[in-house]
Formats: sequence, structure tokens, C-alpha cells
Amino acid sequence: MSSQKPLLCPWLINQIDSGQYPGLCWVNEEKKQFRIPWKHCLRQNISADDIKIFEAWATASGRYKPGTDVPNPPIWKRNFRSALARKKHFRRVLDNRSDPLDPHLVYEIQSTDQEASACSDEEEEDDSSATGVDHVSMPAPPNTGTLESSLSDMRIFDQTPGHSNQWALEDGNLAMNIPNYFPIQANSNPALGATAGGAWAMQPPVEDPYVTIPSTTEFKAQMKEYFPGGTLVTEFEVSIYYRGRKIWKEFVKNTNGFRLSYNTESAFPYLQDVWLPNTASVPLSDQQQIKYTTQLLERVDQGLTLEVQNNLISAQRYGRCKVFWSIGQDPTSTEPQEISNRNFTVLYGLAEFNKELYDFVNSTGGSPQYSIWLCFGELWPDRNGKSWNKKMIMVRVTPVTFKLLHELALGIGASSLKSDEVNLQFSDHLSTTSFLSVLEEYMDLS
Repeated sequence: MSSQKPLLCPWLINQIDSGQYPGLCWVNEEKKQFRIPWKHCLRQNISADDIKIFEAWATASGRYKPGTDVPNPPIWKRNFRSALARKKHFRRVLDNRSDPLDPHLVYEIQSTDQEASACSDEEEEDDSSATGVDHVSMPAPPNTGTLESSLSDMRIFDQTPGHSNQWALEDGNLAMNIPNYFPIQANSNPALGATAGGAWAMQPPVEDPYVTIPSTTEFKAQMKEYFPGGTLVTEFEVSIYYRGRKIWKEFVKNTNGFRLSYNTESAFPYLQDVWLPNTASVPLSDQQQIKYTTQLLERVDQGLTLEVQNNLISAQRYGRCKVFWSIGQDPTSTEPQEISNRNFTVLYGLAEFNKELYDFVNSTGGSPQYSIWLCFGELWPDRNGKSWNKKMIMVRVTPVTFKLLHELALGIGASSLKSDEVNLQFSDHLSTTSFLSVLEEYMDLS
């Protein structure tokens, strides 16, 4: 007779008390605050100790059978995170995942009772996810009337032979019937971390508001790193939004690019995986939003890949859920642009950025736009002018190299005040003139 799967709360308390897991310990036992090591699974220096607690929970919950199943640390970690997010007893109070030396999270157990009864109202997890797929346990939605019955009318089918099951939700009455429950709060305080509105509110990494201006010599050395042999090398910032609320941010270190998917094993080992969060692991309360977001996620399948090829950033779709794109969150065009599922779609390129940056620094053009916005399953840009934060799933992709050069250009203009007089005091000080000169030397501006 198989043993019953343990409840997460008392099980985790026992693991913390055992002292058997490096980095897993109480930081304030009186307040029931504990820390968990949270090193990215793609880091070169990751060790067995860094994933020990995730493996233990996968084993205890029956999702992993040592000696039988293939080890999958990313899935263990994702399932563990989802389990914490689903339980009302846990609240994240500190996010230190970006710490280069000691990445970790700090959680607080809301109930002070260590007995199993304190956690007895936890929902049992479905062990259908033993293969690594999180199960979505969703309450029955309220009566949606014509909105639910007209779902089939809002699907845009690809009529190409062999692809009739590819679809997207057409954003007609859908956006008007589902209010935006999670608008971006301009006055929110990121230092508060998790809020009363949801334990999944993430504390963003603190960024230095000041740009360090290098010397001309240092800038040339940087350009050689950014464009070795004239080839674009960049990492990516990926931010995921569910109906206007940022619920996840990830830094992609793989300069080949990444695959954006939901819950399928990757067929692209040369790319980094970025996972769209399960609706059960984020603070969504509107049942219609949960319903439609879940339907989109279930059709993402292998998702899409975004890759750097020949100084171009291109994407290709592999799932049934259509994906539309734009440069910038407020595109001037209202014609939806779809990412192809047959070949790569060029989204942005080095030559385009070079010209925009050069014109910007030379005061002959506006600020360069290089952030790529992806919309899953709904037309984008919206023909009716609806904002990006009305869409179920939006993803912002920012090439880090372009961002750094743009910020440096802004810093140069601010520090030199567009005057050569300031630079007369420093023989190797990077000015607007020398910045443009280096751009011309290392970039193809023809």
C-alpha cells in the first residue's frame, strides 16, 4: 500500500528543522520566516545541494521516482514554486534571486502552529503532473452567458491545409466583458515585496539609476564584446504580463536565444527555456480571465523560439496558439503582425538599431525602439486600439546589448550637455562626438 502524499506545510517545516539541506534554514524562527536557495538551473556552478530540496519534494509528492524517472531539476523547481504559490500559508517576503553570490528567496509561514492541523486545509496536489506538467485546478466559472457560448465565434482559424486547429481569440467583446483587475500601479512600492493583494507579487531587482560613463578606450573594449567580428551578441530581459500585470521577469543568459513555452519538454537544447507561469501559481481572481488564459496556455505547446541569427532577431512559432508581435508597446500600425509557424519571422535587426541609435545621438531622430512585444492568442496590434494591458498574455523581450547602448547614449547627452567644453578637461572622456565615432567604427551604418 502506497504511502499518502504529505501536505507541503508540515513537510517543509520538518525539512527546515532537519538541517539536511544547505541554504534552507530559518532566518527568523519567531516570525516563521525561512530562506530557500534559488540558483538558476542553467548556472555553470549549480550543484546537487542547490536543488536538493526541490528533488526531495518531487520525490515525496510522487512526481519523481529515483532510479526510474529521468532527473529534471527545472521541473522539480517549477513545481515546488507552484506548490508554494498555491498555498495560502506561504507569503514571499524577500526576493534575492538576482544576488550573484547567494541567490535565495525568503518566505513566511502565515500560521504559527507547526502541527499538521495548521496546514490541514491545503488542497491536495494532483499527481497527474508526475511527468512535469502542472495540473490546473480551477473552480467552475460563473455563468458567462453569451461570452462563453460565443467562444467559438471569437476563434481565428488558420485555413491552411493541415493547420485548421491553430487559433487565437479575437479581442472583440472579450476585453469589454472582462475588467482589468490588475492594472499597473504607478505608486506601488517595490520595497514592500509581496502585498496583501497576492503573495506572488514580486520584488523587482534594484537597478542603479545612474549610468557609468566609460572612457573612449573602455567604450571601444565594450564594443568588441558586444559585436565581436561585427556580430551581435546579446542577452535578453523577458517580462511576462497577464492582463497588464507583470508576473514574471527572467534574464536570459544564453546568447543564442530562448524558447518561450508552457509545459512541454524542449526540442531545442541550444536555447534557454522560459516558462509561461501556470494560472494556479499567480494571483488571479477573475474566473473568466483564468479560463481564457488557461485555454491559451494549453495551446502554446512547444511555444515559440526567439533566436539571434546573422545580426537579426527572429522568431518562429511551433504551437497551435497564434502569436502576434510589435516593436514597442504602443505601435503606430494597427495591422496585426503574426509570427509564422513555417519559417522564421524577422522582428528586429542590428542595422535597424544602429541607424536609430546614431540618429538619436546625432539629434536627427527619436529615441530608438527595440523592445519586442509578443501577444499570445489575440490580435496585436489591436485594430480597435485597445491597449496592450487588456490582453491575456503579453511578453516583453528586451535585447540587453541594445538597452545598455541606449542608456549610455542617454548618459552621454546628460553628462556632456551637448557641449564640447566639458570634454576639454578629459583627453579620453567619452563625448557625443567620440561616441558617434566609435559607433561608425564598430557598426555597419551604411
